[in-house]
Amino acid sequence: MSKKKAGSSKYHSSTMAALLEEKPKRGRPRHAVSRQNVYVALRPDEKELMKRLIRYLPAQIKRADLADLAITVLTSRLEALRRAVAGRSREIPEGVTDLDSLYLLWDLSLPPREAEEKWTSIRVSPQQVIELGRAHGALNAAFGASRSQTFSLALSLLTQYLEHNLLSDMELSLAEVRAQMMEI
Repeated sequence: MSKKKAGSSKYHSSTMAALLEEKPKRGRPRHAVSRQNVYVALRPDEKELMKRLIRYLPAQIKRADLADLAITVLTSRLEALRRAVAGRSREIPEGVTDLDSLYLLWDLSLPPREAEEKWTSIRVSPQQVIELGRAHGALNAAFGASRSQTFSLALSLLTQYLEHNLLSDMELSLAEVRAQMMEI
């Protein structure tokens, strides 16, 4: 059955369809770009960290955008690392031998070793899913890092970035914050 036009004589504003048009939808609000679920294992303190980090961001940016921003920071840092060794046939400098040395290189605190993790899904934009896959592929090939470890590194980098750059007082859109992060 095709939809009838609002100007049609057979369409009455008192029909059930017209009444339901203005009814607010339940569930997650729609985004301009649909997001995809990515499953990662996070520690409870990382989940709490994601809740706290939203205070460091402009009001227009929601908690759902944190995963995208974390992946953006990780991507820019890995790209800077690639540019640093561009003249050689490597993507990662010689002194970086494991994932812990990456944490130390970027002045991040090391994650706890045997911490309890629970699987959860994060909602990520399609482009950021691709970027997370590339970062995971590079870190997995170099150090055997899992997707969860890759995202934990991204979350640590986002925390460091937000602690050093006060963004909450600025009126920036998500695209402007991403552009600012890519200038690292």
